[in-house]
Amino acid sequence: MKVGHTNDATLLLHAIHKILLKEWDPLGIRSIPSMCDEYEDYLPKIFKLICDNADESEIFEYLWRIESKVMEKRGNRQHTLRVASLLKELQLKK
Repeated sequence: MKVGHTNDATLLLHAIHKILLKEWDPLGIRSIPSMCDEYEDYLPKIFKLICDNADESEIFEYLWRIESKVMEKRGNRQHTLRVASLLKELQLKK
């Protein structure tokens, strides 16, 4: 996937952020406005995975590592797989 224009990149980053906050949200913070930037550190890597046309399993592994190792949450693999699928779908929209 090529993101050739700054506006395209901004739109993609916004879409990724929205999925992380509204769908993934392993910390359960989506309804706390002051925490809406909590997942921004993960945007560059996910952006790169999408732009590099990574497969769904690569996206899943990245999210799962963050969830289980970095955040030390139990997580729900099926839920995280669904989120990886949503992120993968962003590749198809470009």
